Amino acid sequence: MKKPPRLLRLVSCLATIVVTGGCLSATFVPTSGAYPARAGDCNIEVFSSAVPDREYEEIGIVEGEGSWWKADLEDVLPKLKEEGCRAGGDALIMQSSDTFSQGRDGVRTQRISATVIRWKTE
Repeated sequence: MKKPPRLLRLVSCLATIVVTGGCLSATFVPTSGAYPARAGDCNIEVFSSAVPDREYEEIGIVEGEGSWWKADLEDVLPKLKEEGCRAGGDALIMQSSDTFSQGRDGVRTQRISATVIRWKTE
């Protein structure tokens, strides 16, 4: 059987990506005890230029990744927030952001990590 032309394979690959809407993912790694999950769309705060001025405890790290046209912070951040909520967090403290190209076709990928925190209560 003859192999399909390269252009046809490329179009097929791109069609798959368009249908799936790019690639976005996020995972939570706990560093302390488990907490009740909050709704995935909870109102979670994000700190990017300074740490919060109130007491908190770190409950884990959330790492997100986006690629293709979903490789910007504004694309990945909603997934980070969703995972932070599901982990029971009250806020995220942004840690690192790396953008790189990978593979033969130079697929642009962004990886972002943040610390998930809970406010300490009296």
